[in-house]
Amino acid sequence: LDTQRGDHVSPKFGVVAWPTDSFGAFFNYAEGFKPPAPSEVNNFFENLTLGGFGQAYTSIPNPDLDPETSEGYEIGVRGRNWRLLGAQWSWSASAFASFYEDFISQQIVSGSGSAIDPFVYQYVNLNEVEIEGVEARFDSAWDSGVGLNVSVSYAEGNQITPAGREPLETIDPLRLVAGLSYDAQSGAWGGQAIVTYSARVDREDVAAPATAFRPDAFTILDLTAYWRVTEAATLRAGVFNATDATYLWWSDARGLANTSTIRDAYTQPGRNYSISLAYRF
Repeated sequence: LDTQRGDHVSPKFGVVAWPTDSFGAFFNYAEGFKPPAPSEVNNFFENLTLGGFGQAYTSIPNPDLDPETSEGYEIGVRGRNWRLLGAQWSWSASAFASFYEDFISQQIVSGSGSAIDPFVYQYVNLNEVEIEGVEARFDSAWDSGVGLNVSVSYAEGNQITPAGREPLETIDPLRLVAGLSYDAQSGAWGGQAIVTYSARVDREDVAAPATAFRPDAFTILDLTAYWRVTEAATLRAGVFNATDATYLWWSDARGLANTSTIRDAYTQPGRNYSISLAYRF
């Protein structure tokens, strides 16, 4: 079909400058072109049986989906080989802005989620989309084998339609991840504790704040460890969601009403465990 054809020249430009050996700055510009994936054009799935564990929904194809084009800017600073508190540090911080035409997004186009009126999901083109955000990361390592890394990301998005500006609900809220690790100097064993914090989506970031369900902010803890039994065999174990928190990712809960009685169906697993043995020939 002609509507499924397109071409685009996508220039990219970047510059990095290091005024000193330990401090740098960078700027990136890029244009993008994203043709619809076959699954977005042809996707179909139907689940009309609730069984008390979820919502009825249907995912339908969209043969008229157009390619997505974008223009993005990023500016930031970096640091390396910083010595502080007895550790070697590296870090980066950046701000970005992206502007899209015909942004491809999976939306609920109709339905209430009941068995007789299921949610209908479809990949559609949004007119114009603007996404802005900031990211930062810090990594450190001590000679003793202790390491610390912290990352934070925050973004906001809006779609522009003939009716005005609306929030882009597919953007995740503020997320902070911090990991404290230890690796024995022999390299035989080590472990890591990872704390993940996700904020609650702001009211102004949802299209219908009076009726939309917005999961609470949460913090989870994951614990992992490894032991190199031999040069070829490594045993790994983990305790995930160690505090047994009840939480929902915004990407899973998006579209639920605050009156929904089946929100528990979208929660993540409680405390769970994993163990694996890898052998390298």
